[in-house]
Amino acid sequence: MKYIETYITKKFDICNINFHMPKFYKSIKDETKMSYLLLNYMYYKKYNKFINMDNINKDKMGKPIFLNNNLYFNISHSNNYTSCCLATVNVGIDIEEDRIIKETTLKKILNENDKDIEYIKIWNIKEAYSKYLGIGLKLNFSKISINEIKQNVNLINNIYSINNKNLYFSLCYNTKEENIYNNIDFIDSNKLIKFYSLT
Repeated sequence: MKYIETYITKKFDICNINFHMPKFYKSIKDETKMSYLLLNYMYYKKYNKFINMDNINKDKMGKPIFLNNNLYFNISHSNNYTSCCLATVNVGIDIEEDRIIKETTLKKILNENDKDIEYIKIWNIKEAYSKYLGIGLKLNFSKISINEIKQNVNLINNIYSINNKNLYFSLCYNTKEENIYNNIDFIDSNKLIKFYSLT
């Protein structure tokens, strides 16, 4: 069965978790490690085994991918949260906490057709789309509108209110895909820590 599984967690102290990372990382930020902890957790829940991290590499555009596998994944971070998506179809995700977008950044992301949409939401959707394409910030955000993105991909855009602050999450995947089980959920960091302490 085709699926898209996504978890979001609040960042936590990972110093006591010993975890092998893909070889291409020369220096590893804690938030990146957290994303891969989430990825491995999801993979284990689906397939009852851990990922061989040596089977993860980057494609020619720098997007992390599984080698010789029909699975896809994508990761994203904000100040206080990290997220990861595991899927049987190509995906791109982005997570953003509410913040003020600078005027110089607005000029880079706004398209003349992006009317009456929150600026942070525009950034969130366009970054998820660029990650779906596998080109990251190489996409000229101002050259494409949110409506054009909606015509090109299936878009899920959620806003979660946590402690009176908004957390924006966007996910893009191929419009040709049908009958996909799609789950987006929050996971408590203590559950992850306990999982890794028991395995």
